[in-house]
Amino acid sequence: MRTRRSYLKGAGALLAGVGVAVGAARFTPTDGRTDQGNATDDDAIEPPEQPADDAAVIDIDYDQHDRPGDVYRIWTGKEGESYSFVDDRVYNGDSAMRCRIGNGENNGSNATYWLPVNGYGQPSEVYQRAVISLGDDWEMEGKDVCRFWCTGLNDEAGPAGSGGNGPPTGDDGWSNLVTVTTRGPDGNGTDEYNLAAYTYHMDQSYSAGELEVIAAPIPSGEWFELETHVRMNSIVDGEAVPNGEVRYWLNGELVYERTDFRWTTTDAQAVEHAGPIVRYGGSENAPTDLRLYYDEHRLVLGDAPPIPSYDEQDGFVSPTVRDEYEGRITFVSRDERTTYTIRCDGEIVHSEWSNIDGQRATYNDTVSITDDGETVVEATIVPSSTDGYFYNGEIVSISADPDPAELWVDGDQVDIDDYAGE
Repeated sequence: MRTRRSYLKGAGALLAGVGVAVGAARFTPTDGRTDQGNATDDDAIEPPEQPADDAAVIDIDYDQHDRPGDVYRIWTGKEGESYSFVDDRVYNGDSAMRCRIGNGENNGSNATYWLPVNGYGQPSEVYQRAVISLGDDWEMEGKDVCRFWCTGLNDEAGPAGSGGNGPPTGDDGWSNLVTVTTRGPDGNGTDEYNLAAYTYHMDQSYSAGELEVIAAPIPSGEWFELETHVRMNSIVDGEAVPNGEVRYWLNGELVYERTDFRWTTTDAQAVEHAGPIVRYGGSENAPTDLRLYYDEHRLVLGDAPPIPSYDEQDGFVSPTVRDEYEGRITFVSRDERTTYTIRCDGEIVHSEWSNIDGQRATYNDTVSITDDGETVVEATIVPSSTDGYFYNGEIVSISADPDPAELWVDGDQVDIDDYAGE
């Protein structure tokens, strides 16, 4: 799995902030009491991880603003009534943002960071982090759902990313929202408040978005850290490639990952909005007055995930060391997600290159290299992509499901059946 370090490595980032806060304390869970006080460096689970050198970083410091509308687009709900800054329940600093959902309401209340209006265009990739709390008296009934965070959304291109107006066709909007629900992964009701992903994408089955419940309960009355990452799908000859990516981390643990979304057939639509979006229910209503709290919102924008430096990632080496190895392998996937295994009786390492065997091999964060008497590579590769390896010794076997589009060993294109092993 790709770790957060893949997105937040290095130092010296371009700080294009709305109130920049460098070196803020990392998240630590609290019991959610309003007398808990502010987090300090002593509370940190781990040191802050800095963004990649070429990333645009936006740190939203609520203490630097008079009202939410100074930094967010309040485009449904009423500022002051739906969204307001408060000082009686904060995680860090003097202010947090509160969203109120009234008893019996099911309307949406959006306070997103509007990327193009703030000068960032529509990036194809956005990482976000925030510290969030459901109110002390949070309550949901039956199998209710409440959306509370926007991983990414585009409504400039059209209405197909919300409101039961899907499925999108590739040029008329899309969205991915984080949801809390009293449903379990089996669809039945539960006493826990589970996270869920709610996505409008080209392959959804119904006009409403696809809801995927995650076995990741969140507490009420306590602060939790949410991190999200979205990367738009590729486009080939005007067709959407099923490789759009979404990931959620809860308190630092990866709880959701999906890498086969199709949202767009045009570069003209990407991530327009990100951040707080609140909507209780579809048809169901809030059973009582509810509150959500937000603090320490950070966005990191980029067009591609930073590749870890070679000395940071075990088994991942620079292409400049090619002459230190006896052979190389180039694995090219078909137009579908592929899982494969390579066994070698010597050393094998993962690398990248721009033109070997007519292919461009890139870093694959799923690669696992272990030793059980032989060196074993296990990985999953996205559609129409290329992985590369250098090795010493002999290749014992190569297996894949499905078979690769191309397999090259030592500069020769080969049939995978030739490496079936015993």
